[in-house]
Formats: sequence, structure tokens, C-alpha cells
Amino acid sequence: MTDPRQSLITQLLDAEFTAFEAALHACPDAIFGRVPRVGHSVAWHALHVMDWTRATIQPGLTGPDPAHTFGYLGSEDADWARAAYGPTLAHETDPPALIRAAVQDVFGAARRDLTDAPAERFGLDATFTMFHKRRHVTGSVTYHLRHTAYHRGQIALVLKELQ
Repeated sequence: MTDPRQSLITQLLDAEFTAFEAALHACPDAIFGRVPRVGHSVAWHALHVMDWTRATIQPGLTGPDPAHTFGYLGSEDADWARAAYGPTLAHETDPPALIRAAVQDVFGAARRDLTDAPAERFGLDATFTMFHKRRHVTGSVTYHLRHTAYHRGQIALVLKELQ
């Protein structure tokens, strides 16, 4: 990996994934699946980021996998989300350790994809199609970085309320 854009994006996502995983591990198992007054449980935030990692990073760098289905996109009422709805790697009611392991596996695969992708996938003209929409790879990946940080903040709010 010698492309500066690829190197920067890889470093930034690695740092955010590390911080997100730390937030998941900071949540006691007893409240991991509890729903706050407003919003979602820590488990839901974990699965949502996991599904969007599978829906943005890997398809943008290695191509979409038509066998992938998703359960926590957050827009399940939309036609595009209903079309992709199905079994995912973990469920909100699963034990916290299983959810954390699923997130860790997906983040690990995304890290490998970021490192192994050809440099041209980080070019400003590189695109992919997911959910019937054409997307720019760098725009999608950097948006996912901000999206993951947002949900890390949501986890902090859930912990503040429930602890």
C-alpha cells in the first residue's frame, strides 16, 4: 500500500474501528441489550455499524456480494432496505460476546480489504453500486468513518443514561 489516500483512509478507519470496539467493550453485559428511553441499545448500534461496514467498505473495494443480507440498516421501511433484508451475522438479542465477536470479524475483514485493495479503488472516479445506487468509493468509505464515530457517540449517551 503506497497510495497516500489509501494509507490515510486505512489509518483513520483503523483508529475509528478500534475506538468503536473499545466503546463496545466498555459497556457492561447487563446493559448491552437494554433500550434507553430514546434511541437504540448498544447491541443495535453495534449491529447497525457492522451491517453498514459490510454494505459500504467491502462492496466498494472488492465488489458487492449478492449473498449478503442485512438486518440493521436503520431504514427497514424503505424499499431498498427491504430488498436486502435477511439474516445477518448476529442479532440484537444475542449474547454481547457474540455481537462483539461478529463486529470484530467484520472490522477485521474491512481492514484487510482496505489494505489489500488496489490503489485505483481509492481514486476520485472509483465507484460501486450498492442498494441500486451508484456511490463513490472514497465518499462512501469516509462517510462510513463519520457514521461509525456518530454511533460511538450514541453508545456513550446510552451508557450515560443506563449506568
